[in-house]
Amino acid sequence: MPGSILRVILGFLLLLFLLTLGCAGPTVSGVGLRAEAISLNDKGYHYYRQGRLEIAQEKFSQALKYNRLIDHRGGIAANLNNLGAIAQELGRLDEALNYFHNALAIYRELGDTAGLCETKNNLGAVYQSQGRTGEAQAAYREALGYVQAMPPGPLLALTLTHLGDMARAQKEYTQAWDYYSQALELDKARKDRQGQAVRWERLGRTLVEQGNYLGALPYLHDALWEFRQQEDTGGIADTLNSLTRLALAQGDRESAKLYGERLLKLYQARGQEQEAEKLAKMLKTGK
Repeated sequence: MPGSILRVILGFLLLLFLLTLGCAGPTVSGVGLRAEAISLNDKGYHYYRQGRLEIAQEKFSQALKYNRLIDHRGGIAANLNNLGAIAQELGRLDEALNYFHNALAIYRELGDTAGLCETKNNLGAVYQSQGRTGEAQAAYREALGYVQAMPPGPLLALTLTHLGDMARAQKEYTQAWDYYSQALELDKARKDRQGQAVRWERLGRTLVEQGNYLGALPYLHDALWEFRQQEDTGGIADTLNSLTRLALAQGDRESAKLYGERLLKLYQARGQEQEAEKLAKMLKTGK
């Protein structure tokens, strides 16, 4: 008899627990999944800036899973953009395009102007890497159209920088300088030190390509210092690349080797094997 009573009591307590879980479960789980997705995305971005790309990819993928579970469309699109950025860094350009196109479709569905602008910038960067100049230019122009309807901010600075990259690739240096300078003024207004470092590196690179090596050095040194402070490994890599090119252009093989070896180790640590191969070739040929 006591055993039967105990089983009844335990059964009742179990039923009460299940009923409580059933009532509270959906709301708590929904909030929890969204909060966890945001936390994972933030961690992923932190690891991405540090160049720990595999860990960042893992965090973004888990965030994407959680956002899919609760059908959070904006979160899904953001995660797709982030995964595309990692694929692009690793040289998997077709994979990156797939992520960006899927993100773009969701942002169009939502009518999210900021998301559309960011994704068009991402697509333009991949097209440019693939040598698809016309498509890259069109993507950046569309991004500019979206961002012009928004208050000035980081997305405008990003878009201006990409337009500057396109102008510089076409050796239209005056126009490139103008785009980068406009972006830099936006950074200064927002006291965005990382943004300023990006623009300093671009301005320095422009001067290198124009043969103004002495003028380029202060910009590149300031950019490298700030990127180190921010622990932005992508920015450090870009600046070391520009410094390597500057040394090669000056015929300073010793400095080029010093910068290049540091950059090579950085590419390897980030898992950017294709970039490491390009660098090794550049150091060997001097171009």
